[in-house]
Amino acid sequence: MTTGIIQSSSATIGILQALAGEGIVSISAALPILCGDNIGTCVTALISSIGANLTARRAAMIHLMFNVIGTVIFLTFLPLFKPFVLWTSQDPMRQIANAHTFFNLINTVVQLPFAAILVTLATTLVPGQAEVVEKGVKYIDDRLLESPSIALSQARKEIGRMGQLALENLRSALKLVIRFNEKEGPTLRQKEAVINELARETSRFLGLLFQKPLLPAQANQVADMINAINDMERVGDHDMNLLELAEYREENALPFSSQAVRDLSEMAALVEQSFADAVQAFTEANQELANKVIEREDLIDEMDRRLRDDHIKRLNEGTCNPNSGVVFLGVISNLERIGDHAFNLASYLVKKDRHYKRLQVK
Repeated sequence: MTTGIIQSSSATIGILQALAGEGIVSISAALPILCGDNIGTCVTALISSIGANLTARRAAMIHLMFNVIGTVIFLTFLPLFKPFVLWTSQDPMRQIANAHTFFNLINTVVQLPFAAILVTLATTLVPGQAEVVEKGVKYIDDRLLESPSIALSQARKEIGRMGQLALENLRSALKLVIRFNEKEGPTLRQKEAVINELARETSRFLGLLFQKPLLPAQANQVADMINAINDMERVGDHDMNLLELAEYREENALPFSSQAVRDLSEMAALVEQSFADAVQAFTEANQELANKVIEREDLIDEMDRRLRDDHIKRLNEGTCNPNSGVVFLGVISNLERIGDHAFNLASYLVKKDRHYKRLQVK
């Protein structure tokens, strides 16, 4: 229990050594306590795994099982283990230190062949499907720079991958705004880190490609792709804004009225569809789908204005929690900007330059 409270087996073992050195605790009593210390130190990992991803929670469970099984083994064979510990030294403090070392070494040797069984048990006790976030570029390589047409095709795929990650984060963040789940936050942040990495690497790749002899049409494609990367990365930032708003709402227990939930769900569905279509349109160079995104932009802007007006009306009538209203306005503001970036992505395909919306504000 003491180890669990102070979250340090080293500290409690040090206390145990001091007591043994003064003759207050015998080695016979110290060895079972030592085994309990190793179980108590699992509290640190278990606490750290709260709210963490599935792999982290399973690792904490394996840590606990490892020490519990080791304790059972050592307590079972304590009559054989005790003489060995006494043989290693005449100093009670050294005996306890040696026992602690032997506990972990022998425990590792005994349980290592059964590691797969521990993993299976952890998977059973902590069920779920782990989501693997693939890091690093997947489609581009500097060796492709000598073939501009291939390089452009692969870069478009990499940008499309960025867009899919941003879209996944958008969908997850919108769900968290309505119904919060702290376990999903770390995955969103992992994906955001990958989006930023892909933005840097793909921008670098296109910058090098720009230095190659290109046809005018190819140079225009490179410029559009660099702009598209900026839009994808900005959408990723807005996704993080939505996550932070969801966390703020949860931390402060801010309520949403049923009307507010309906309004947010309606606008979220429209913006999500617009961005999904924009990503697909840009990845596939689909001008027909791009035109649909552009036509939808006015509808998003009109909905943004209407929801703001309705919100102000609810505030005036006193039917809306002002603090909840801050979150509500923050959500629709980020959604409107995501709609603008979807519009930009579509505009690169249909070449409506006068309608480009360069939003640099997060």
